[in-house]
Amino acid sequence: MEDESGGARIAEAAFRTVPRDHTTFLVWRVSESGTEMLPRTHYGTFYDAEAYLVYSCSLTNQPAGPDVIRREIKEKENGNGEFAERHIHAWAGERSGNLAALALRRGTQLAAHLGEPVVIHREAATKETPRLLSYFRDGIRILRSGSGTLNGGGRLYRIRGRRPVLLQLEPVSWSHLSADGVFILDTSALLLLWLGRAANLVEKIFGAKIAYRMARGAEKGMTARRIAIAHDGYEQTLPPSDRALLDTLLELRARSVRPASPPSDPPRAARLYRATQPPRVSPITMPSQRPAARLEEIRRAPLHKEDLSDDGVYIVDSGSRGVWAWVGPNATNSAARGALAAARGLARAKRLVVPVSVVTAGREPLEFAALFRNWRWCDARRDSRLRAARSATTRLDAVSLASNSWLAAEAQLPDDGSGALRMWRVRRISEDECSMVEVERPQAAVFYDRDCYIALYTYHAPTGEQSILYYWMGGSSPNDLRNLGAKEAKDLYTKLGRLPVQAWVYQGKEPAHFLQIFKGRMITYVGSAADYDPTGRRVMAPARVLIRVSGQYAREARGVEVQNAGLTDDRGACYILRENARVWVWCAASATGDEREVAKNMAAADHILVMQGKEKPDFWNALGDRRHLLVASPLKEVERPLPPRLFYVSLGVPGQYTFEEIISFNQYELVPEMACVLDAHRALFVWLGAHCCPRAKDDARAIAHAYLALDPASRDMETPVLVLSQGREPPHFTGFFPHWKQSMWKGHKTFSAIISALEGKAIVQCGNSALQTGNTANCFDQYEKYPLSVLRGPKEHLPPDVDPLAKELYLTHDDFVSTFNVPYSEFRSLPAWKQKDLKKAVGLF
Repeated sequence: MEDESGGARIAEAAFRTVPRDHTTFLVWRVSESGTEMLPRTHYGTFYDAEAYLVYSCSLTNQPAGPDVIRREIKEKENGNGEFAERHIHAWAGERSGNLAALALRRGTQLAAHLGEPVVIHREAATKETPRLLSYFRDGIRILRSGSGTLNGGGRLYRIRGRRPVLLQLEPVSWSHLSADGVFILDTSALLLLWLGRAANLVEKIFGAKIAYRMARGAEKGMTARRIAIAHDGYEQTLPPSDRALLDTLLELRARSVRPASPPSDPPRAARLYRATQPPRVSPITMPSQRPAARLEEIRRAPLHKEDLSDDGVYIVDSGSRGVWAWVGPNATNSAARGALAAARGLARAKRLVVPVSVVTAGREPLEFAALFRNWRWCDARRDSRLRAARSATTRLDAVSLASNSWLAAEAQLPDDGSGALRMWRVRRISEDECSMVEVERPQAAVFYDRDCYIALYTYHAPTGEQSILYYWMGGSSPNDLRNLGAKEAKDLYTKLGRLPVQAWVYQGKEPAHFLQIFKGRMITYVGSAADYDPTGRRVMAPARVLIRVSGQYAREARGVEVQNAGLTDDRGACYILRENARVWVWCAASATGDEREVAKNMAAADHILVMQGKEKPDFWNALGDRRHLLVASPLKEVERPLPPRLFYVSLGVPGQYTFEEIISFNQYELVPEMACVLDAHRALFVWLGAHCCPRAKDDARAIAHAYLALDPASRDMETPVLVLSQGREPPHFTGFFPHWKQSMWKGHKTFSAIISALEGKAIVQCGNSALQTGNTANCFDQYEKYPLSVLRGPKEHLPPDVDPLAKELYLTHDDFVSTFNVPYSEFRSLPAWKQKDLKKAVGLF
């Protein structure tokens, strides 16, 4: 191991040319003898017995990676300049040994050389941070050190993830293959792409693209090779020559594919620890032998920025999303130096194989800030956009917003709310049945907190007529009514040809556009509409009511009936008092002019304006014993929400979902075969690609709820959810993507087209027609597969998921054909008695 002075000299020599004040992207290979800067052609390739440093410096919320444009950074203390995001990643392979610690130490030395706030990441091989993967658009390759050339043998690779990781596996063996994986068997004469029957469709597409690049002879001395496609359980259907080659490397008689991996541990609620440095107990303790920090758990999610004090060092454990150390601006030097070690100690204690990172106060990356509730994001450029969006009163029509989609996204408005509106109240008929009763005057904006409403809003956009189907749930509405209403909303969506954007909204959490539709006059009353009109069709409001008004603009304005103090989260300095035909608008002394105008607009009818301290007896008489409810509370501080985040959705067994973050995203990340979650923090968008699996389209709301439930930040489960389909994206979604092109998908190749091109065929020929689409709809292929010898064993020794009366379903296609001499499709068409006799004959009954 290197000593301190030797390491410092090596670092000084290696990092001397690293610019401190320019955007850049650099990669080094770390060894005992030095730190070697790698050429661009080596970027994205890592070897499992080596260690690397990756340094990225880019402007906040701007793309980073090898293609970053070199430019000078002019930072200013007043926050109006350009802040740089600096990240150092220390990556070490599984066989790198002591190089892992050495790479981390060199990364710390690089940070000291830069002299600027920097985020240091200790990467975990095969579990890299989304940020590291974001630098390499074509993914990364983790290769086996010293594997040598093919020499008549073969190499085995697995493809994983949306930003794909190509992982070389040794030895070439069936033990590596699993039903949920995509693998490439690389030989000197042939590339074999093996597709697990439970593999993710997007991974299949990337596997095909990577196989194509490999087959073109990119490696030195390699010539272009042929590609063959093998589907899990259908290996015997390969052409004889390809089957023979596969049998040479992977003996088909010994075929044994691992079942799909159980779902990884989902992200859990984040936990916050405070690190304290214990006093030295020995006067002869060496400086390098700092005692380990003590960690005290102080809070579990939801976390708030106020939980972090300036003089402290804190550790945030977000489970599978990593462990973070945060260093306050006034923390002692010794505590700051031990922050990363404290975070790594916590990860080891909890046996977490996850990235570990350390951040400095004031330069927190988005991934860290998102672990906290309502973190105020500092970005001068976005602040100016938010101010413009919030105060805009013109240019909000659909045509203007379509051409200024950034404004639509920040204001969360697809248009100005002037379109056509129809609204229905959900009426319960019985415990498991309900109906929709159309409301006569929906623009009256009368809602009740024990009811649920369905609203269909239609407007004209440059791309044609668009519609949004809102489902609003009152804060006191029972869950069974909500579930029945959700079914009615889904049925209406189906009747409308699955064309509208679907939106689920909750009382008090309504998005800006929903409020804009009602022109700032939406009021929610206590109770149910049936209390005043048994039919629920007529719009009737209570005759005697006190309403608290909140908001400064129409798209923020909401009124709520007040009957008890402190039961709502709404804030406001204005109230509306209605006593039969008489209406007063009471404004506290602290009310702003905008608040007063919103309250007057909501009162609508002729009203009397009353200022605090100038109330007359008739007002107090009408208010009666409700005087204690007249409490002015300041408006919430204007939100500075985090920038949006994009997650790729992977569907496991029904009800289980995993989410993979895509950092520095653009429209090209939206692949038609996938489902995505765009987290805009104030709202959640679920995007459904045209070719994504049917279950994703049916489970869109469940996907959103799973995302919110699994978020380590412990999100509000009543966050508005909008579901939209490819090709019908509104501007308040597209505005989050730079340079959106409606025509981008016109040349998209489907999975079947890609496979056909790889095989040189016009039409894919395979044993199962469902395989060519990538979405295995065949029920036979959806069952776990076991060897024939296992299925012939006694009932008590069968795997727990095997149905003893249908053992044949658990055979692979090849085993089924060799056992019954017919494919499953033909077997299923036989009479039941014939199937029973055949199963008895082969020992599967």
